[in-house]
Amino acid sequence: MAASVVSSLTNQPRAEAISAHARWVWLPIVAGALLLYVPAYVDLANAVASKDGSSQQPVCLAIWLWTLWRQRTVFGTFAMDGRGALGGWLLIAFAAVCYAVGRSQEFFQFEIGSQVPLFAGIVLVLLGRSALRKLWFSLIFLAFIVPAPGSLLNEILVPLKKVVSAIVAQLLYSAGLPIARDGVVLYVGHYQLLIADACAGLNSMVALSAIGVLYVYLAGYRRWLPNAILLGAVLPIAFVANVLRVMGLVLVTYRYGEDAGERFHDYAAYAEVVVVFVAFFFLDRMLRVAFDERAAPPQVTT
Repeated sequence: MAASVVSSLTNQPRAEAISAHARWVWLPIVAGALLLYVPAYVDLANAVASKDGSSQQPVCLAIWLWTLWRQRTVFGTFAMDGRGALGGWLLIAFAAVCYAVGRSQEFFQFEIGSQVPLFAGIVLVLLGRSALRKLWFSLIFLAFIVPAPGSLLNEILVPLKKVVSAIVAQLLYSAGLPIARDGVVLYVGHYQLLIADACAGLNSMVALSAIGVLYVYLAGYRRWLPNAILLGAVLPIAFVANVLRVMGLVLVTYRYGEDAGERFHDYAAYAEVVVVFVAFFFLDRMLRVAFDERAAPPQVTT
């Protein structure tokens, strides 16, 4: 007993020293990442704002940082065997090329996307393969931060706007509302509402899908089937939440006027997140009852 106490007391300063050493190692890396990517995010935010659309990047970035904080002790154990170092340096070099091309050509997909190989490379060089396996979800989640190419967005947005406007018009017409549709323009009463790119909800669907994927990860089911059901429900739930958002905008505008509709539009995204969380919560409860299983959270070093 006395020996264990002495060992604990003698090891405590060493643990503190390792923690302090880790901070000094990661401080210049974090500072360099901020110097590289803060301007990139500022340019991306300005480009998105100029198109009158919302962006999922802040939400996904906040979630990604939380996943890192959740497994923060992984970053204090440095690999000494050099395994994975060569692959790590190759990934870092590839990230540097992507960043240089993206920054010089204003190609956000390369510039922001370079974070993925850069993160993987740094983890491999400093922490090793075992740490990268522990951080697999954080690595995958970085993909949600990378903006989709504009050509792909156009291919998705046009049919998505038509589907959303058609569903909203049909549902409200069936409920007795004087509404008509011409393409992506909705006529309700004496108001004319255009389903713009932002209202199509692609960015919000991506952000809500990221939240859904995080929920699936944290649900911690032991079996694959409930995880697959939750994962498969991500996009449908996000789509339905967006349809409800547009329906709410039409109803508020028709009932209370254009100014009220604009105010509702400003805060509807928050209500949309609440709807998605409630839907996932009830689906999760139903799956736990159906499979008679209590969730086992992912093992995380704390």
